[in-house]
Amino acid sequence: MKKFLTLLSLSFLLFSCATKTPSVINQVATNQPPANGHDDNAIMAEKVSEDFVQGSEDIPLLLAMEKMFDEGLGFDSPAGSIMSSSYESKIGLEKVRSFYTKTLPQMGWKLVKKDAKKSMFKRDNEKLEIEFCVQNNKNVVKFFISSAL
Repeated sequence: MKKFLTLLSLSFLLFSCATKTPSVINQVATNQPPANGHDDNAIMAEKVSEDFVQGSEDIPLLLAMEKMFDEGLGFDSPAGSIMSSSYESKIGLEKVRSFYTKTLPQMGWKLVKKDAKKSMFKRDNEKLEIEFCVQNNKNVVKFFISSAL
């Protein structure tokens, strides 16, 4: 039932992005000014993919993020689970960070720590760490999700 409600909430959120009202979730990180005439710190997030971060049910991916197949980890046990996956980003890391900082709280995640390279969130018994770095001249976003049952 919890999964159904989560998916229903996410569907509603994504549907609301298709309306004429600009939002962080449904706009592209471009040089075009926002429709509302406000700069909003020049942050406009890329359109959201229909895919989610590998191993999650409700952490959206931006269309400009591609899975790095050589990096990833998944582990389930009766005590909980651990998942790690990495994505290459075609847009700036600060804009990606801003997208997740604004979007994840709408999905129940609470920002607990943010520094220059990482953002950490918590929701119920889940922890989410997002690392933003440059590897081989590519913008890389790493997700680490753990949960205890």
